[in-house]
Amino acid sequence: MKKLTTSINEAEAILIFAGAGMSADSGLTTYQDKEGFYRDYPLYKKLNKNYVSMMSCQELLADSQFAWGYFAHQYKLYSEALPHEGYKKLLELCLSKEDYFVVTTNVDGLFKKAGFSANCVHEVHGSIHNLQCSIPCHRNIWLTEGINVEIDYSTMKVLDTLPCCPKCGFVSRPNICMYGDTDDSYVWEAADENTKRFKEWRKKNQHKKMLIFEIGVGAEGLKRHSRMYREVFSDATLVRVNPEKESIEYGDMINIQTGVKDAFVPL
Repeated sequence: MKKLTTSINEAEAILIFAGAGMSADSGLTTYQDKEGFYRDYPLYKKLNKNYVSMMSCQELLADSQFAWGYFAHQYKLYSEALPHEGYKKLLELCLSKEDYFVVTTNVDGLFKKAGFSANCVHEVHGSIHNLQCSIPCHRNIWLTEGINVEIDYSTMKVLDTLPCCPKCGFVSRPNICMYGDTDDSYVWEAADENTKRFKEWRKKNQHKKMLIFEIGVGAEGLKRHSRMYREVFSDATLVRVNPEKESIEYGDMINIQTGVKDAFVPL
């Protein structure tokens, strides 16, 4: 596509907005893929559970053994997942420019695993790779690394001791913004540091020729942000990468209707 090639060649900086579709080619289920969710967590179909009901802070406090059966299995899947080739090609493209930044709702950590700088990745919903106190008794987070809990896959409950807060001993939880969370229950301060970095990055690059990628985004909120930031920069081109057809086309947006890996590997 001549227009895309020209936009890539002329871009001075790249801004990426990435949703769950970015990880799909690495074998991770998107939030909207109900059958994929049941493939990864087969018992939940029988129990009439879904992603929304399991990613709930109320569920955690009501039955921590059951909730941690989900979190531990999710952590295993995400930890074992490998960034697909599209991540590598996208990183190469970013490094060929003057600057880049990634804003993602994904909690799987694959951008960092692929080599993107942690200072240039804003995980707006947190990360499965960090824990926090469930109360929380303090506003700090710590690495999930080293947890090894045994799950009874007939009940999806943890059989042994749950991961606990090192300060108060109460059950810990992933530092992910869950359904039902408030500013008090979710330790948001770590993510806020990257919010500040993103604001500084926008100001520094406001007048550069900007290429904005909206990749694998299903949530309307993140779509709105990608369109909004197109207006923030003085000269920006928006490229949408998604196999799903967008119901509304915006101006001269470049639309690549394919999976992420297929979109970036040829570049």
